[in-house]
Amino acid sequence: MTNDTLEKFKGTFTALLTPMMEDGSIDFASLEQAVEHQLRQGTKGFYVGGSTGEGFLLTLEERMQILETVVRVNAGRGTVIAHVGCISTRETIKLAKHAEQMNVDAVSAVVPFYYKLSMTEIKRHYEDVMASTPLPMIIYHFPGATGVSLTMDFYEQMSKHPKCIGVKFTSLNLFEMEQIRAKCGKDFLIFNGHDEVYTGGAIMGADGAIGSTFNIMPGIFAKLFSLAQAKQWEAMPVLQSQANEVITELISIDVMAYEKYVMYLQGVFRTPFIRQPLKQLTADEKRKIEAFFQSNEVLKADTLKQSIG
Repeated sequence: MTNDTLEKFKGTFTALLTPMMEDGSIDFASLEQAVEHQLRQGTKGFYVGGSTGEGFLLTLEERMQILETVVRVNAGRGTVIAHVGCISTRETIKLAKHAEQMNVDAVSAVVPFYYKLSMTEIKRHYEDVMASTPLPMIIYHFPGATGVSLTMDFYEQMSKHPKCIGVKFTSLNLFEMEQIRAKCGKDFLIFNGHDEVYTGGAIMGADGAIGSTFNIMPGIFAKLFSLAQAKQWEAMPVLQSQANEVITELISIDVMAYEKYVMYLQGVFRTPFIRQPLKQLTADEKRKIEAFFQSNEVLKADTLKQSIG
């Protein structure tokens, strides 16, 4: 990759939530507002249609419509990575071809899950997807959700493929992250995926981060990235602790339902609706979130001054 290409992918990328109306339909007005809000807060770009975006609860048509909206509103300002992953190689290719039509910067795909596949079958899946489009590919490694652990040999092989430019590494195993950097070289991009260890990931060599909690506190992670770029490591733990105070609250209830409710309180989303079978917040949980929101300066800092009706 050229230096210009590398720089395009270095920064904090928000794994966008998908706002929905109370009837479960996509709230495109709130999505447009979320894109603008994120860019104002210093986000480098967007990871669209991933786990946080309820990608596996959306139809293929909805996933395409969401990507089209993000690309249109973004208008070339931020880097756009389209998550096209499906269990089926055929459907993954369909979404990848659509992403190519949308002129996104890269595609990403989660490791095929549910069916127990060998590394050979997983490698063939990625190779077939990459053969279908000229867009670069970012592997999505999330063993906590998929149950699939990729091998170092797999990473080494994929890093030699001209279209495979990196990995979204959503694991707390930072030793493994460091080994990927050592085995695959400095030009193989590594995106930290667990927000609570971003500081550690940056020290271990992550080029940037793709994060779920960036939806509700994009500003603090943009600052953390800037500190990492300047190698001001000693200043990072303070900000990381502030972010982790929020994350501790969030995981005590539920990640995505909590984030959507905060986006609603921040005035970015019109409703906090989340699709079943994902967790539906109780009245007590909503009150707890509201109380913490009012007491937390990190979350309030990213509140919109004026929201849509």
